[in-house]
Amino acid sequence: MTDQNVDTKRKIMETARILFAHHGFEGTSVRDIARSADVNVASVNYHFSSKEKLFIEILSAGYVECAQEVKRLYEVSQGNLESTLVELFKYYMANSPDLLSHFKMMMSSQHSHNLVSQGTDDGYFGPPGGSIIAEAIKKEVGEKSEEQIVWAMRTLFSHVSHLALIQACCTKNNNEMAYSTPDDHEKSIRRVVKMVLTDLKNSP
Repeated sequence: MTDQNVDTKRKIMETARILFAHHGFEGTSVRDIARSADVNVASVNYHFSSKEKLFIEILSAGYVECAQEVKRLYEVSQGNLESTLVELFKYYMANSPDLLSHFKMMMSSQHSHNLVSQGTDDGYFGPPGGSIIAEAIKKEVGEKSEEQIVWAMRTLFSHVSHLALIQACCTKNNNEMAYSTPDDHEKSIRRVVKMVLTDLKNSP
């Protein structure tokens, strides 16, 4: 693929991501995407074959990028689970427009998104980088059932992503909101990690 084709494909994906986030899958047409990206409809069809494939490729690209970032953060944090999740929150906040648009895309469609983990080791775990966090939890708590490990991983990811989404869309510019400073968020994440790990350690 030539550099021009790569640039065109990237431009289509960036444009479509914004339109899908604002108008949903059903409310966005290929013609809308082509017009906003300043390309012809044939170009969109050439790169993605269909609107659904374009939609899934955008979600997949975001998933893979985040999964790779979780791996990098885990390595930088030298395997420390708390620090990895704190840094993941910071990554979400630094990329909050992307976080919001991907979340809106997933909420806007009835289509299955089970293909987004392709290209990673996450499989059915769900969240991007979930397999890495699951392994980190195992190192902290020892032998536990797969059900317990998956519960812990999803609980921690849910807390971090929910905190980031609320901060990005509701409280980011509200200086009067109590307990919403960066230090407060870090304390919250570290506290939840400790609570979840303690629960697992005390479980049979």
